[in-house]
Parts: sequence; structure tokens; C-alpha cells
Amino acid sequence: MAFGRKRKKYPESLKHIVGQRLKYATERDPAAATESVIGRRGSVSITADGKLKVVCGTEVFSADAGGVRAALLMSLEGAVLTGYDETAGRERTVVVYFQYYRKVE
Repeated sequence: MAFGRKRKKYPESLKHIVGQRLKYATERDPAAATESVIGRRGSVSITADGKLKVVCGTEVFSADAGGVRAALLMSLEGAVLTGYDETAGRERTVVVYFQYYRKVE
């Protein structure tokens, strides 16, 4: 396409997650078997340079979109993101919980 818009290229597993509003985000620590809240009221997005960002007021997770492993929770209320976090400089597992709006009739 010479004059068309460039389509965003990211893994199929991120299709449902990108653009979602978040209730909160937590980080799993497998060594201590704990989960701690790292942010509230945010969003998940992919930047033009191919970085997946989870932002809750501040940037809480930033990784290359191609290197992130993503899986939806069975309840479909959130997702588990695992990848090398560039801001922390280590491999992290972040769980994001989506915010849903229901229509009242």
C-alpha cells in the first residue's frame, strides 16, 4: 500500500489487551509467592516504536511487544503479561485487570 495507513504489527495474543482501560495492575513475585498492586486506573498501549506500555499515572511496565508473553485470565477480566521490563531491567510478570462498563437499561 503506497498511500494507505500502516497497520500496527504486534502479536495476536495482544490484540484483546491493547487499548483496554485498567482497574489496577499487580506484579507477581514467584520467589515469595506474593502479588502486590503497582498501579490503579491506567491503560495498555503499544507505541509507534513497538513497545508495550502499561501506564497507571506513571509507567509501571515497558517491554518490547514482540517479546511479551500474554495470556487472558479464564474469567476474561484481565491478562497476565510476562517479559523483560526495560524500566526495571529484569524479567517481570504483571497481571492487569480490565475495567468494564455495563449499560443500564
